[in-house]
Amino acid sequence: MRLFILLLVLGSGNFISAQTLSNIDFFAEGKKVVITYDLSDCEPGEFYDVMLNFVEQSTLKVTVPKTISGDIKKLTCGSKRILWDIGADVSTLSGRFYPEMEVMKTNKSSIYKRNSVEIEFVDVPAGIFTMGSPSNEADRESDEKQHNVTLSAFKMSKNEITFAQYDAFCDATGRSKPGDEGWGRGNRPVINVSWNDGKAFADWMGCRLPTEAEWEYACRAGTTTPFNTGSNLITSHTNYDGNNPYNSNPKGTYLSKTQPVGNYPSNAWGLNDMHGNVREWCSDWYGDYGIGSQTNPTGPSSGSSRVNRGGGWLSFARYCRSSDRSGSNPSNSGHALGFRLVAP
Repeated sequence: MRLFILLLVLGSGNFISAQTLSNIDFFAEGKKVVITYDLSDCEPGEFYDVMLNFVEQSTLKVTVPKTISGDIKKLTCGSKRILWDIGADVSTLSGRFYPEMEVMKTNKSSIYKRNSVEIEFVDVPAGIFTMGSPSNEADRESDEKQHNVTLSAFKMSKNEITFAQYDAFCDATGRSKPGDEGWGRGNRPVINVSWNDGKAFADWMGCRLPTEAEWEYACRAGTTTPFNTGSNLITSHTNYDGNNPYNSNPKGTYLSKTQPVGNYPSNAWGLNDMHGNVREWCSDWYGDYGIGSQTNPTGPSSGSSRVNRGGGWLSFARYCRSSDRSGSNPSNSGHALGFRLVAP
C-alpha cells in the first residue's frame, strides 16, 4: 500500500531535462519501482549521466536513492530503464515529494592500465578559472586569495585511489599495506597514506599527483559557488560530518567512516568524491599562491607541508569547500587522507 501511495506522488513530478528527457513513466514491478524514459538530442560522440533525486515539498530536503541500477551512467540516446529499490529509502521519505531528473554531459573517460592496475581517468578540458574564494564567501580563509589561472587539458582519475589499487602496488613492491581502521578495503579509498606514499604509487603507475590548481579547477567543474553542488553541501551529495553543516543550514547524517568510491553523484565533469570522503594530497608545497594571473602553476619551490584538498568523512562542511586549503607534513598520514592521480 505504501508503494502505491508513493507512485501516485511520483506521477506528478517535475523534471530538469535540458530538452533531452521525454516519455518519463513510473510503475511498480514487485517491490521495486521502474522508471522508463527516452533520452534524445544527444551530441555525436558524447556520453551522458542521469541524476535522479527526490525533493520533499514541505522542507525541500533532497534524497538521493540509495539503490538504483540500470541506465544512469555513460548513456547515448534511446529508450532507457532505471530500477529503484524503494524499500531502501522508505524510512527517509515523508509526506509528499516530487522527483527531479537531470541529464549531464559526461566528460570522456578512458581506462589506463600499468603494472596490472587499472584506473579510470576523465578528460578535463583546458581553461581559465578564478582560483580561491570571494571575500563574501562564508567561512573563507585568508589564504584563499582570488586570482586567474590558465590550465592546459589533463586527465584526472575519476575516483580516489582505492585500497584494491594500492594493495596491488604493495604486493608488487613489498611495501607494508596501510590499515583500514576495520572499515574494509576493496573499493574504499585508501587511507593512512602519506604524501610520500602517494607519490611513490603515482611514480609506479607512471602518473603524478595533481597540482593544487588542477585539483580546484577539476573540483569546481565550471562552478564559482562554495561547492560544485552550489551554495550548500548536504549529506546526500557527499560523505562529511553532517552534524556540522555549512552556513547554518540543516544538519545531515554522519557516517563516521569512509564510503566506497563513486557512491555519490559525480560533478559536472564526471569526477567523484571531490568533496568529502577523504582529503586528497596534491603535489604542491603549501604556501601563499599570490594574486597575479598564472599559467599551469606548480606552487612554491620549497616548504614544510604539502597541500591536501577537499575535506573528508570527518570534516565540517566548511572544510569541504572547493577553495579550502590545508597542508600537512609529507610524511604524515591519517584515516581521512588519501589521493587521486593525474595521468601522463
